[in-house]
Amino acid sequence: MRKFACPSCGADVVFRSAQSVYAVCAYCQSMVVRTDVDVTSLGVMAALPEDMSPLQLGTGGVLDGLSFTIIGRLKIGWADGLWNEWHMLMDDGRRGWIGEAQGSFSVSFEEPEPLPRPVSEAIERCLPVLKGKEVDAAKVRPGFTVELGGSEFRAVDIKLATCLGSEGELPFAAPKGRRTVAIDCVGTDGQFATLEHDGSTANAYRGRYLEWEAWRFSNLRPLEGW
Repeated sequence: MRKFACPSCGADVVFRSAQSVYAVCAYCQSMVVRTDVDVTSLGVMAALPEDMSPLQLGTGGVLDGLSFTIIGRLKIGWADGLWNEWHMLMDDGRRGWIGEAQGSFSVSFEEPEPLPRPVSEAIERCLPVLKGKEVDAAKVRPGFTVELGGSEFRAVDIKLATCLGSEGELPFAAPKGRRTVAIDCVGTDGQFATLEHDGSTANAYRGRYLEWEAWRFSNLRPLEGW
């Protein structure tokens, strides 16, 4: 854990994960980027849209016998709705993501780099969706398959996703308006994969869906009816 003074207001900005390079100051909402020895401000993050999520920064839980804590969040929008991506830090130092959409919860972890060449090529073929090239984007279709971690996944949806806001601690800069092409893929036995590209970097995440009780959440956000 490392602590820096916010360049804008002087409040403490804490980085719990050594791999986190970006955080939103909880006091003035400045977007802060960490270098090796200091932090700089990228401006002010707009307020996150309200939602009814029971999760919050500081929510804990247990996954596969290991405790974790939620340390950041992305609010993502696309043509047909919104979802949350909660950044979590495991007790063993690993970082993962809790996807929350329409009352369902999933966990995923980033695939190590470099990605297999067929996966990278599949993502790059979907870049017209991100770049707004309508003629080429119209030719981009799901249905193709990729292999990750020894399992095969089939692409079922390709969409343009936009960051609506972020909070807490994140492994990359995520200002409002950051866009990615997101490719949703399904495997077997509840597995899924998400492939994405922000115009400069391709990433892949592999995970699974879990029932609410399996998370053993603690320190939830107080909500009427929960």
